[in-house]
Amino acid sequence: MKKIIIFCLLWTVSLSAQDVIAEIKLDMKNLDDVPRQAVSQLAYDIKYYIENTEWTFEELPTDFVIQATIYLDGYSESGSQHVYTGKAFWGNGDDQKYFDKSWQFAFNQGDALTRSRTTISITSFIDYWVLTILGGDLDTWNEFGGSQLYTEARQVARMGTGDSYSLGWKDRLEDIEKISRSQNFRKMKFGYYEAIDQWDSGSKDLARQTLEAFMRNLEQSKRQQDSRIFTQNFLNAKHKELADFIYEVGELSFLQRLMRIDEDHNDYYNQVLVDW
Repeated sequence: MKKIIIFCLLWTVSLSAQDVIAEIKLDMKNLDDVPRQAVSQLAYDIKYYIENTEWTFEELPTDFVIQATIYLDGYSESGSQHVYTGKAFWGNGDDQKYFDKSWQFAFNQGDALTRSRTTISITSFIDYWVLTILGGDLDTWNEFGGSQLYTEARQVARMGTGDSYSLGWKDRLEDIEKISRSQNFRKMKFGYYEAIDQWDSGSKDLARQTLEAFMRNLEQSKRQQDSRIFTQNFLNAKHKELADFIYEVGELSFLQRLMRIDEDHNDYYNQVLVDW
């Protein structure tokens, strides 16, 4: 009986624990046979590293997805070091999409991926992007909920700028500064999900107020240079869901404002307008 109770407790805990799920693709077609063979397991190693690292001491509110497509297009040798260059697309499979155009790292076949307080060209790169994406996702659960992870990503980037493999770190530092200080953008993301949650829970008037604040922050965020591209990525992912929600709430003026903000998706907004 005790064994059954213990099993049930463990099963309950495993069900409640939330995970970071990594989906990693590695394109090596531009490499010669020998360097390609050396990184043949790297996609699996990165996936394992991401999924088995504790990124925050707080329990995650849900499963989060980290996606990366990494293109390795250069290889050289420096003493005993095998040095690769490449670029990568990172995202969460939804509204976050980032292109990292220049990355350089040292890697010898058999090297273990380990997290460190000092800069390691390969794992620091992974750390930066995972922290940035998780920070963006946590912003949707609590207002500025990703601040701690953004701070950690900023520190990783600062240290990277002084590393011997510093390619791209200056740009990464600039990007995380832009994201973390874009207050309207970050409040906008939280407000969107908060309004939906309030509406679904029956707090209709409060949801309308939150949606109004969301629209103001969306307008401000789209106008600001630092957050414009992040805001457009959000709209690219959410425009249908957003327009349908506004239709359900019954605020025609919000849809008209959205059409002025986001002309790229006016075809869909016009479809919703016809049904109004």
